[in-house]
Amino acid sequence: MLRTVRWAALLAMVVLVVACAGTAATPTEVPLPDPQTLLNKAAAEVRNARSVRIKLQLTGAPSYVDPPQTPGGPGNTIAFVSADGAYQAPDRVQAKVVAKILGLAGEVDVIAIGDDQWMRNKILTADRWIRQIFSPGFNAARLVSSDQGIEAALKALKEVKMVGKENVDGVQMYHITGKASGTDIAALTVGLIRGSDVLADIYIVVDTGRVDRVTLVQPDTVTEKEPKPTTWQLEIFDYNADVQIVSPEAAATSIATGAATLPATGQPTGAATEATAAP
Repeated sequence: MLRTVRWAALLAMVVLVVACAGTAATPTEVPLPDPQTLLNKAAAEVRNARSVRIKLQLTGAPSYVDPPQTPGGPGNTIAFVSADGAYQAPDRVQAKVVAKILGLAGEVDVIAIGDDQWMRNKILTADRWIRQIFSPGFNAARLVSSDQGIEAALKALKEVKMVGKENVDGVQMYHITGKASGTDIAALTVGLIRGSDVLADIYIVVDTGRVDRVTLVQPDTVTEKEPKPTTWQLEIFDYNADVQIVSPEAAATSIATGAATLPATGQPTGAATEATAAP
């Protein structure tokens, strides 16, 4: 009888230990943060950055850099495809833009400092830098640091919802969705979104609170001719990296004096080629 009691007591202790161990092993779920608070912080991180690298890719129905100024007028000759560049506070941006020019794919180098813009293309400018407005959206101050910039665009999202945490390319990110009008978030696409409603997916790095990528879809761009909606993929990275963006004239002077400047892309500007003003 005593032996039976001892075995029963031992069995009870084992069950108790296993139960306690199972309870201790259960992780406590941490509530997900408020999505609007995350967006506000991420927006401020972009605005306050000394520099950021930016990549923008378009798929689906086209968006044109040069829309007609009047109905039926000239325009829609340069269809945007992608841009890879950098922003340097407070008013400088440089990018290599891939576009279809009259249906033919080509690259356009663009530098914008304040309200001044320079562009270079093998066909359009004979591979020479010229001072000419490539797109009004390529204005660094309005794109990033103004009240109409990326910060305002992220805060303009409506019906904001937290999807959850996701592993994106090995990095933990918060996935947030929202909606907005194209005019309110135009800064996210250097001004190329025009007017239509937009569905947004935003990914914010858990460890830093910084926005890493944004997907924007324009459902009302679908037509019989263009069955896939205009979709924008924006990446923002390399916050506060060392970046120096200079005008073609300044770069040419630096090269002439043996002090070549490397822009954000890490490649020489090639601006020793004569820079001219557009006629």
